[in-house]
Amino acid sequence: MVASLFALDHGPAGFSFRLNALVIIAFVIAAAAGWYYWKLVARMATEKAPAQRRKKFIVFSVGLVLVGVIGFFYPIKFIPPEKRKDVFIGLALAFGVLSGVAFVMRKVIKFLDSDLKKSEQEDQTPR
Repeated sequence: MVASLFALDHGPAGFSFRLNALVIIAFVIAAAAGWYYWKLVARMATEKAPAQRRKKFIVFSVGLVLVGVIGFFYPIKFIPPEKRKDVFIGLALAFGVLSGVAFVMRKVIKFLDSDLKKSEQEDQTPR
């Protein structure tokens, strides 16, 4: 994703992608950072994580979230100003719909988990 941001170029028709040396460098650096992050996650999952490793994990996670948000909003600068309002309305609607779906999914998961716990307790009771 980071490499695609470096490949964005402003043209007369909006934006286009142009491959250059910065794209390749950004890809290699981002790939190395991603590899290190997932290596850190794997280590934390298999062993007790010391406070220093947890701190690195939090810093990397916050950094990845920031890069994701920047990567999402950066291409908006290529949208003509008169069309930005429509784009933001669409983004707000999409956010609302996805939030509603996430809410319903969470409720369904909670219901299924509580039902599973009830059935497990019923199976363990002596007859």
